[in-house]
Amino acid sequence: MKKTNSRKFASMVAMAAACSLSAWAGPITTVAWNGHDGAVSFTFDDGYNQLDQLSSYLNSNSDVKVTFFITGAMGAGSGDLSGYVNMAKNGHEIGNHSKSHKDMTTVGDLTTETTGWKNSLLSKGAPEVYTFATPYCASNNNVANAISKDHIANRNCAGAKYYGWSSEPEWMNISSNCYTQGGSSTGNAKNNMGTAKNQKAWTVQLNHGVGVNDTYGISTNDIKAIMDEAKNQKLWIAPFGVVAAYYRAHFAIDKASATTTSDGFKVAWTSPHSAMPKSVPLRVNIQNVAGRTVSQKGKVIQPNSDGTYTIEFMALELDVTGEPPEVKPFKGAIEIPGTVEGENYDTYAYEHAKDGNDATGYRTDDAGIVTAGTGYAVGYTSAGDYFEYTLDVKTAGKYKVSVNGATGNSSDGTVTVSVGSQKVDVAVAAKGDWNTYSETAGGEIELAAGKQTLRLTINNDNLNVDWIKIASAAEVAPSSSSVASSSSAEAVAPASSSSVTASIGNSVLLNVGAGMVKCTVFDMNGNMLKSFHTAVGTSQDIWNRAKDGLGAGVYILRYGEVGKSMQSVRVRK
Repeated sequence: MKKTNSRKFASMVAMAAACSLSAWAGPITTVAWNGHDGAVSFTFDDGYNQLDQLSSYLNSNSDVKVTFFITGAMGAGSGDLSGYVNMAKNGHEIGNHSKSHKDMTTVGDLTTETTGWKNSLLSKGAPEVYTFATPYCASNNNVANAISKDHIANRNCAGAKYYGWSSEPEWMNISSNCYTQGGSSTGNAKNNMGTAKNQKAWTVQLNHGVGVNDTYGISTNDIKAIMDEAKNQKLWIAPFGVVAAYYRAHFAIDKASATTTSDGFKVAWTSPHSAMPKSVPLRVNIQNVAGRTVSQKGKVIQPNSDGTYTIEFMALELDVTGEPPEVKPFKGAIEIPGTVEGENYDTYAYEHAKDGNDATGYRTDDAGIVTAGTGYAVGYTSAGDYFEYTLDVKTAGKYKVSVNGATGNSSDGTVTVSVGSQKVDVAVAAKGDWNTYSETAGGEIELAAGKQTLRLTINNDNLNVDWIKIASAAEVAPSSSSVASSSSAEAVAPASSSSVTASIGNSVLLNVGAGMVKCTVFDMNGNMLKSFHTAVGTSQDIWNRAKDGLGAGVYILRYGEVGKSMQSVRVRK
């Protein structure tokens, strides 16, 4: 769920107008691998001994779609292609495996092998043909150039490779893992599925006959086991051409610029290849569409349940119309000094790339809100996500920032808290899970009085933020060097311990005479929690009066008569 706030959009439009410009880049971002952690394409060459063994499995697993590379030299390509045509009409793919199945680097007439055989497959009923697989994986520049005239991608077989979402591959040389008896085993192929998920990448599997006992054959049970493992890893299991088209489209559309219109904006892009399929459904995030209408060629596109849109890439344009909603504080401006609750970001003032949330129902524009104790926090975050909050600073001055966060990552992460040009990085401590929150102190920022916007930026994936505390620096407790005496700055264990009771009971009585003294309690980040006057007594007496209402933890207790004798003790409840 990724939304760019109207505050940002308005500034972009104003800047464009001021500079006599009408375009800005990047309003559309494609969801990687159609929303999966990775992708795999299962390809089957030569068109023989496949459908009888695979049809039942494929028909009962609608989320598994494959590619059949057909040659004119053998199998269905030289006879009846109708079975494969029926499969292609149900979401599978027919690809081009050349007319003669010869080493392409030795063939004189490459056009007949590529374009000529593509046209023959179309004439035999193939719905579309837009990918190629070189026989024997033999290729050179001339072969690649001939293939690229009428195909968007070519599959070779240099072993398992993993193609990352952000790096554009060599389209005429997509490698695959070729299954062979005694070579690339079933176990290796299954492991490749896990690697694709872990690397968030696309990998390709090459098979030939199914249920055939020869060098390149695979048993029916083994190919089903590999496909089942791909499902277990929750990969996008799609035909070679479908993934290639989606992958190529994202490099084009993610760079597309938006142009302002009288009632919104338009985004237009170009196709990356003349042989792209007729339809390329693309799942995307679109900036600044909350409360507005998205359409293509006059057809209104409704958002998916997660806030993404499934658009038609081959429409080559998209329109967003209507006025954007107003950005406003969710529960009014937040008074500072005070605490900024993470879940109370301003309406429509965030970017949150992931779809997940805990379905708390706390608010309708739910950008990853999770439960945190008896309250809420923002979670399911990715690096680059941000949330904005309207502050009402009562007094200009320096303020100390701390953040209460959690992460199950193996190492600490950081967030950035910024107000205008003032910013500070604060750690989020790794405590082993996303439910153990801890407060971490950051630096200071200087704020002017009045209303202004705070931005919380997530710097690492998977960080939860419960709240941001902004306390006046003038209220921060003294450092350890300002403690009056080492004997009074002792560590005090929980009051339930008998040894502690004795320790505190023996503490020095205040030398300030009878009457009242001032008592102040700070947390270990220097934030003042309470301040009051109380009767003179031992540090145990004073702590017993002070600790009511405080949670378990370590605190600094400062007490005495202001201007005469002040002492500090580290205590624990």
